[in-house]
Amino acid sequence: MQILLATHFFSPKYSTGTDKYTLGLAQSFKESGHEVQVICAEDWQSGDSYWNGVSEDTYKNIHVHRIHLNWTKADNPNKVLYDSKLVEDWFYNYLKQQNIDIVHVTSAYTLGVGILRAANKARKPLVLTLMDFWFACPRITLLQSNGQLCNGITSDWECQNCLLRNNKYYKLTEQIFQTSLLIKFWNFICQNPKLSRHRFAKGTALDVYERKVILQQILTLPDVVISHSNFLKNFYQHIFKSLKVKYLPNGHDLSWIDNYTRKTVSQKIRIGYIGQISYHKGIHILVEAFVAATKENKATLSIWGDISKNSYYDNYLCEYAQNIESIEFRGYFLPHQIGEVLSEIDVIIVPSLWYENAPLIIFEAFASKTPVIVTNLGGMAEIISHGVNGLLFKKGDVKDLAEQISRLINEDDLINQLKSGIPIVKDISKEVDELELIYLKILSNTK
Repeated sequence: MQILLATHFFSPKYSTGTDKYTLGLAQSFKESGHEVQVICAEDWQSGDSYWNGVSEDTYKNIHVHRIHLNWTKADNPNKVLYDSKLVEDWFYNYLKQQNIDIVHVTSAYTLGVGILRAANKARKPLVLTLMDFWFACPRITLLQSNGQLCNGITSDWECQNCLLRNNKYYKLTEQIFQTSLLIKFWNFICQNPKLSRHRFAKGTALDVYERKVILQQILTLPDVVISHSNFLKNFYQHIFKSLKVKYLPNGHDLSWIDNYTRKTVSQKIRIGYIGQISYHKGIHILVEAFVAATKENKATLSIWGDISKNSYYDNYLCEYAQNIESIEFRGYFLPHQIGEVLSEIDVIIVPSLWYENAPLIIFEAFASKTPVIVTNLGGMAEIISHGVNGLLFKKGDVKDLAEQISRLINEDDLINQLKSGIPIVKDISKEVDELELIYLKILSNTK
């Protein structure tokens, strides 16, 4: 088969969970004898104009088309955050010129939903894998600006207000206008591209009503919609009543395991965090809980992630932990080094404040027989059975997480007990076999 994978970003510059998953799919499809290519955004907010051309290269034997974009330079920047006519037209023309059997989208963030519309218009069989809440939430995470979780069922204004809440210009108008006038004022700005493209509204003053209508229509186009967790599946089917989502646990690229031998020896329990350094990942909760639980210096905490952005959050974490010898910021590592990193970690903690779907780090930890402590939320709570293969704690609860860390330190053999409950991790090749059957069924129905 000729398979085209479309996603938001792609290796080697990017290595989020979706990027790594898409790369794993591409390589495994290639090894199975299929022709595979990837289309992605390479830039997202750099360049002199919105459209800065398309470059081609080969990465790990995968043909990649990289679309260079700068959303901030678009005529209607807030619209291209979810629907780009330029990307749609290019994608449609490309599909018409290529003998593509299947288009599989793993993320429409950056390229916009026009890629799904273009595939449908070009009469190409279309599969969509839902990786997060982007189709229902402009913030992607369902984490509101006040730190509370959203159930996805919101009025247009509730959603708009959430986007605008941290906008300093919005705060000024909030002091001036009564609520009814405030809503009318910002709705007018959101619906007027000439106003919403200016600095005071760019990126926050989206036309939420239009976004909801368009994305609901788009979700009717794929032949099959897939979710890697039952939580995400149920969420989307609750929000979009007529949508049918297939639950398919994801496979994982475990090629790195060949270089993984065993845990190095340590006299202390080594706790690790691996991932993005951002507020919604809850790293501050982990740091505070670790300090509260380790007064006797019986454990260490290694935080792996890029802190070179020098953001307020990065600086806060570094300043908080700067005099604590048992906490170390280890920085960024390359994907193939994951085995080496996990060999120095006894327990992984995923303290996210949002409904994670199926974080790859949990399965990477499992592949190295590393137990995991996670927030009792979303898809994470499906993967971890409390006291069996890991531990759960309440969202944002420093005291609860500290108690779980204390258990690791004080309960003899708890880590070995949790290790024994870790299941076998599904290899990406097995998911590719399952996807092949889905593709073939779609193709047979379209003939």
